Amino acid sequence: MVNRCRFAPSPTGQLHVGGARSALFNVLFARATGGKFVLRLEDTDRARSSLESEQSIMRDMEWLGLNWDEGPGCGGPGAPYRQSDRVEIYKQHLEEMLEAGHAYEAWESPEELMVLRKEAEAQKINFLYRRRTYSETEVAQYRAEGRRPVLRCVGSSEDIVFKDEVLGDIRVPAEDMDDFVIRKADGFPTYHFAVVVDDHHMGVTHVLRAQEHLKNTARHIQLYQQLGWESPKHGHMPLIFSMGGGKMSKRDKAKAARAAARDSGLERSDLAAKIGMSPEDFQRFMKKKNDDLGTAVAIAEAVGVQLPEIDVIDFRRSGYLPEALVNFLSLLGWNPGDDKEIMDWDELVSLFTLDRMGKTAAKFDREKLEWMNGMYIRAAPVERIVKAMQDFAAFNTARWSNESPERLSAIATLFRERATTIRALEDQVGWLYEAPTTYGPAKSIKKFLLKNEGAGLAALAQTADVIQSISDWTEPLLESELSAFCEEKLEGKLGQLAQPLRIALTGTPVSPPIFASLALLEKSEVTRRIQACLDHFGE
Repeated sequence: MVNRCRFAPSPTGQLHVGGARSALFNVLFARATGGKFVLRLEDTDRARSSLESEQSIMRDMEWLGLNWDEGPGCGGPGAPYRQSDRVEIYKQHLEEMLEAGHAYEAWESPEELMVLRKEAEAQKINFLYRRRTYSETEVAQYRAEGRRPVLRCVGSSEDIVFKDEVLGDIRVPAEDMDDFVIRKADGFPTYHFAVVVDDHHMGVTHVLRAQEHLKNTARHIQLYQQLGWESPKHGHMPLIFSMGGGKMSKRDKAKAARAAARDSGLERSDLAAKIGMSPEDFQRFMKKKNDDLGTAVAIAEAVGVQLPEIDVIDFRRSGYLPEALVNFLSLLGWNPGDDKEIMDWDELVSLFTLDRMGKTAAKFDREKLEWMNGMYIRAAPVERIVKAMQDFAAFNTARWSNESPERLSAIATLFRERATTIRALEDQVGWLYEAPTTYGPAKSIKKFLLKNEGAGLAALAQTADVIQSISDWTEPLLESELSAFCEEKLEGKLGQLAQPLRIALTGTPVSPPIFASLALLEKSEVTRRIQACLDHFGE
């Protein structure tokens, strides 16, 4: 039998990096076992689901290389792959549940359910809904009020026992199984019911998801039993925690934005005006009355800080390579059996097995991700980095947005050795586009320019004449002509020229190799910067 697994996100927002890790493990399992990977969109939350979110999730999965065999855009035997298109299928099986006595209508209003929950809380017990009996008069009254009943599943009278592919044997006592809702008052099935029906009709053999879903699995197995279907195998993967120990949450962005607002030194009313928000709404955000992402982003842009990456699109905007992110995510809850950390896609597929999955929460180490991404940047062909630079420019205001592929290739070759992300690479290239207006640090200026009666400045002044005479502005000829100048004028000491040149070009004594740096600038710009440096120090 062919293994079939799936990833079934709710299109209510961006693809969280934890969801991406779940999708990755499902794809790896399918590829490693010669199986199929299905993408399904669970859009039964009609109020929050959106086409924009669907497209974003699929775009992020494609960027990561997590391609599906069946699902939206490519079809398959289990179509349709959006739950909102499968309502008639659910209705059929909901009727079967009613006819078999496994489900019943419940009429409590949200307010009445809240009272029951508070009563349980007062008694310090978990609230578990149990079937109530309604008189004909009560039902008639509810109908007259315009109430619409939900459909609840009769809780299991026996313990639910199953073998988890990761965690081992699991038992959920019958007394912990409540009568849960399987059809909402609006007529749509709940997640619990729809996911079971869909997995059955799509022939899913393995349900691999995060441990936060473990509490749902007993309910799902119960539904399989009541519908007379064979249950797929289940495996629950470890959660992903931040280095501080908590779950990585989208609320982290709001938290970071509030901290940035406090540290900015701006009055709250001034910052609110700067981002076009009323002081009252801004105050509500600062007092944690909401975690609105738009507000968090606006604050970050206004005060010049970067919010923590949480969603896949955040990492893409920051200039991480998808292959590096996939490699990093693969090690969050799984290991290859040794200490190897850098693995390409084919290696991951060849090594992936469920028995190497961990049981405890994994830590999202951002420093390790940066290190790994830097390794990928340095090892990749230059053409791959050019593509990444172009992708970065599509999401950001990058200095190189209008550069040719040839120019980008030269920039990538020169700067990638010190870059851990494409954003970090972009931060390095500022001097290519903007001439320095200050020079430092002071200690370096004294050492390389002013020491020995301004020997460095004198070397710069003499170099300007040599540069003017160079007709073929290429790195090899620049190296040849300037090295010859050093032999003649500076006793062959290239450093006595290279460091003053770096300061003139970049404002600091740090840059990539000097001849390649010179070649990236126009000759006229190099001349202008040398003269500006000489003028600044009064030479």
